[in-house]
Amino acid sequence: MSIKRGIVTAALAAGLLALGSTPAHAIPPPPPGGDLLTVISYWSGDTLVGQRWFGCNQSGEWGTQDGQMKVSWVNC
Repeated sequence: MSIKRGIVTAALAAGLLALGSTPAHAIPPPPPGGDLLTVISYWSGDTLVGQRWFGCNQSGEWGTQDGQMKVSWVNC
């Protein structure tokens, strides 16, 4: 019984290590240099349905925050 438990424990530990080492691709890193305004655009098909922005000492939003999300950066 303890051998079986040891195998299960080792498999779980290996799985957690593999999962923790995968890179996060959800939000790409910003381009290098300078102050940037981060803009998150929300799309429904080809229609822009909302945006949020922050940085450059300003923030705001309009529309809805539902749908496909795209992150972009604009120089201040």
